[in-house]
Amino acid sequence: MSTDSKQTESELSPEISLLLACARTRIDLETADRIRESARRSLDWDRLIETSLAHGLMPLLYENLNTHCADIVPPSRLKQLKDLFQKNAARSVLLTGELLDILELFATEGIEAMPYKGPAIAISIYGRLALRQFSDLDILVRKRDVWRCQQLLISRGYEPHFNITERQLPSFLKLGYVQMFTRDRRQSVVELHWGIASRFFMFPLDTDRFWERLRSSNLMGRRILAPSTEDLLLLLCVHGAKDLWERLEWICGIAELVRAHMDIDWDATTRNARELGAERILLLGLFLARDLYGAELPDLILRRIDEQPTIKSLAGEVRENLLQLNPQSLGLRQRIFFHIRTRERLTDRFRYCTRLLFTTTPIDWQILPLPPSLSFLYPLLRPLRLAKKYALDHTKSLSCF
Repeated sequence: MSTDSKQTESELSPEISLLLACARTRIDLETADRIRESARRSLDWDRLIETSLAHGLMPLLYENLNTHCADIVPPSRLKQLKDLFQKNAARSVLLTGELLDILELFATEGIEAMPYKGPAIAISIYGRLALRQFSDLDILVRKRDVWRCQQLLISRGYEPHFNITERQLPSFLKLGYVQMFTRDRRQSVVELHWGIASRFFMFPLDTDRFWERLRSSNLMGRRILAPSTEDLLLLLCVHGAKDLWERLEWICGIAELVRAHMDIDWDATTRNARELGAERILLLGLFLARDLYGAELPDLILRRIDEQPTIKSLAGEVRENLLQLNPQSLGLRQRIFFHIRTRERLTDRFRYCTRLLFTTTPIDWQILPLPPSLSFLYPLLRPLRLAKKYALDHTKSLSCF
């Protein structure tokens, strides 16, 4: 943790303290001593392992316990973690093989596609597939290629979550940003993206410039497309903010990326984020990486953080909920208010609210199928549907809209 957090470190549960110490690929002597000291404490090992799985940090927990204090950890617990680690590693290899097959299938049709999250991040940030948990495959394509990609995935045995016709496709592409496909009784999940976040979240990524900045990378001996380091950093911060930073691994990934790439063009990164109205989102992610994992940030970033008190306020809320063994699900109003405060531009806050209320989604189409002649009613009916739905269950995620 950063020096800003030292005064509250003693307030953390021993399980969370140990998990935070292990959640990194590079362990210095001070951190190694901290790991050994934490491992000697009276720990609820069931809760620790359960929490590590929930936060996507089980592989790093096992790796560092096995490396730095295998003589301290109860043998049965170390074996339990080893079994989980090996199962995760085996599944990661299978999923990566499936990803590469899908990318090759797309390439034969002349479709450029970029692996997004999953195995690509495991390699680029952690250096090994086995060090990251992932259960689905995320692939980013251009809007113009979505229909062909959907047909190719269907030919491979996948079923789309939303059955979209060609007539509905233009509206679907405009209103949404992802289509989920499943196979083998949901054992294999592919998320086909043409955007980064839902329309109401207000992250208007310039896709043409984004695709121009892609670079070549290597995944299990195969060439793949990958975002620039600066773009990847912003994407990770947007993903975390969109989902309210509910997993420690998302912050860990940012800290690892910053440590691994000392040549980040910080001027370009902040300028790009500012143009997209996402500078506060970027700075929040970076501050959390510094606060929880000690990521070193340049003076430029630290000054920008200090100039915006809202960032530390938001980080405090994230930390308070995240560093509990039993984090509470945030209610709808809390989620909306958090999202609004992550945006620095008043216009984005206003458009977030209006789009959230009135932008139709495929879920609206499914719940209330209307003939084309009555489709103009959807924006009027949507607020009523949401009011009824969330009055019954206020903890629903915004992704369910």
